[in-house]
This record gives sequence, structure tokens and C-alpha cells, in this order.
Amino acid sequence: MTFHRANLCVALLLALGVSTGCKDKDAVKVYRVSKGEPESPAPQASEPGGGGMGSLPPMGAPSVPGTPSTQPSQVAGTAPANWEAQPLTSMRQASFLVKGDNGATADISLVALAGTAGGVLDNVNRWLSQLGQPAVTAEQLAKTAQHVGSALGDVTVVDLAGLPDGADAAKDGRIIAGIASGEGRTFFFKMRGNAALAESQKAGFIHWIGSVSTAKPAAGAEPAAPANPAPAVDPMAPAGPASAAAPGAETEKPQIKWVAPESWKPVAPTTMRYASFAAAGQNGEAADISVSVFGGDGGGDLGNVNRWRAQVGLGEVGETELKSLVVPVKGRDEEILTVDMTGPKGRILAGWARIGGKSWFFKLVAPDQLAGAEKAGFVKFLESVQLHP
Repeated sequence: MTFHRANLCVALLLALGVSTGCKDKDAVKVYRVSKGEPESPAPQASEPGGGGMGSLPPMGAPSVPGTPSTQPSQVAGTAPANWEAQPLTSMRQASFLVKGDNGATADISLVALAGTAGGVLDNVNRWLSQLGQPAVTAEQLAKTAQHVGSALGDVTVVDLAGLPDGADAAKDGRIIAGIASGEGRTFFFKMRGNAALAESQKAGFIHWIGSVSTAKPAAGAEPAAPANPAPAVDPMAPAGPASAAAPGAETEKPQIKWVAPESWKPVAPTTMRYASFAAAGQNGEAADISVSVFGGDGGGDLGNVNRWRAQVGLGEVGETELKSLVVPVKGRDEEILTVDMTGPKGRILAGWARIGGKSWFFKLVAPDQLAGAEKAGFVKFLESVQLHP
């Protein structure tokens, strides 16, 4: 899922699922959205992050149909604690700046426009152009894009890399963006900044996208964050039919037990996750740990491993190579197969086991150094798993 000049990987929104390492102290932010605000012109260098880090340039979005709403919708979402809230503009319904080492920054924004606002392919190709990369076809985009369910509907997430001529690598080199359409509007989530910093914030960005929801407040009511923002689909979840069994789909959860490391902080599970944890590293880095259960074989070993490899920027392997990569771990009562994959986009530690017509998946997703530090704990966690206690 990697283009030679444009590393286009859709991390959909969410797998992700991803829990993004949002800490307990994360705050629920509430923003007002004016329906159908026209898109702003290309941002100026004075904007946080510079080099076109703000709202999207005009794409010929239609004017707002009908009568303007006298009561704007609310947008609420849970942002990582290390994101610094920035003043909102007429074009941004949410704005953050995240800082890393050696002056690295990444600018994060949410913009809502009326109508289709140019469509997914045109916007993706415009972002590629901003990074000095060639355009892709609809077929290429379809092969790499991920889709995540959220309160805003289906979200398409792309991961683009490239450094424009003359750009400051501390503030540019990567765009991770999500596009969702609903309520007659198109929502644009965008993170642009230093490539390594954006990678370290990717899980949190995906989690934030999945946490965002809108609501129409009652007349005279003050904005209020929803008590339970709709969860997103896990971007790291195994491939498989949409009807695959998921937590909450049955009257009772399947039985399973484990002992998690004390350093892992529990995170509220989503509709596609049985359980979620987060582990913190340095400089705002976070590890996302998930437990998922699906009906049947969950997409097959080779298909899942190759999809995970693509998500960290590695090429596909065949059945023979797969056998050499898989390492069994003895759980309390069942063997769990594992793989450890490190690529230019991060590292994934994954384990899986099948029992009683269900497939269990255990995953840790993090930057390489943090994943390495957490590997011993992850293996010990797998060794403690009881699939039929």
C-alpha cells in the first residue's frame, strides 16, 4: 500500500481502532460549526506549522443550500492531552498544534464544508500536489484507502508523504487526513507537519477522528459534549465481512481472561474492540493495544499479516515467508501465533488465536522504539490469556 513517491496509506478511521494513546486526562473539546462555511484560501506561512498547514484551498464547493441554520451544530471530540488548542478561525471548527523535538511541529484542523467539496480523489490529489507528489488514480486510492465508521459516517483516511521543494522538514513532509460526508456537509480532518512527529501522533489523530460527533443543541442551550461519543472502527482490525461478530453484537461477551501490565492504561472499548489499552512513551508517543474478536477465521493469516505489513510500510510476503515470520506463544490454555513487523511507518506486534468459531486478535501499534520497550510486556500479556477460563 505504498507508492514510490507518495506513501499513501489509509489508516481509516478509525482501527482504530485504534486507541490512540489518549490519556485519562484528555479533555472533551466542544466546537461550534457553522454549516457550509466556504473553504478558506491557501493558508499563509504565518499559520501554525506554516507551509499550507491550515484549511483546505477552494475546491469549488457549492454554496449553502436552503436557509442558514439559526442554531449551529456542535462538534465534540476527545483530543490527546499533548495537543495544544489554537484559536479558531472562520474556517476551522477545531485547531491544534503539537510539538516535537528539534522544533518539529504538526498542525491539526477540522473544517466542515457544504456539499461534496470536490470529492475524495480530487482532495487527495491536491494534498499530494502540496507535498510535491504525483497524483494517483481512483484504483490506486481504492487499494490503499481505509474506511472507518464514526458518528459522522464512513471516514476515508489517507497517509501521504513528501517534502515540497524549499519546505522546512521540521514543519512539513507528511499529511494524514480523513474525509467524511454527512448532513449535507463534508468534514475534513487534517494533520500536516514533520513526518516523524506526524507518525508518532497518527494513532491519536485516528482516535480523535473517531471520537468526533455532532449534535443540534436545543434552543438556548449551551454547547455540551456528548457523554459517550460514538466509537470508530478499528483501522487495525483484521479484514473480514462486515457482519463479523463484535463486542456488543451478542447478549454476552465471549469468555476470556488475561493479566495486563500495570503501565497499560485501560481505554473505553469501541464497537469493534473487546478491550483497549494505551501505553505512553516519550515526546507524546503512544502505544495502542487492542483485543478484538471476530466470527470465523477473521480474514485469514496471510491476508491479515500482509495488510498489517502495508500499514507500517512493508511489502507483501507469501505463504512460505509467512511461516518464517510467525512465532508461537503459549497462552494459558491455547497457543497464540505472533508476528513482529517494523517498517518506516511504525511497528506492529500482533497475535491471534481461533477457538469456538471465533478469531481473537491482540495488537500493539506504536513507533518502533516504544513498541520495542513494550514488547516484553505484550508477550507476557499473551502468555496470561485464557480463551476458555
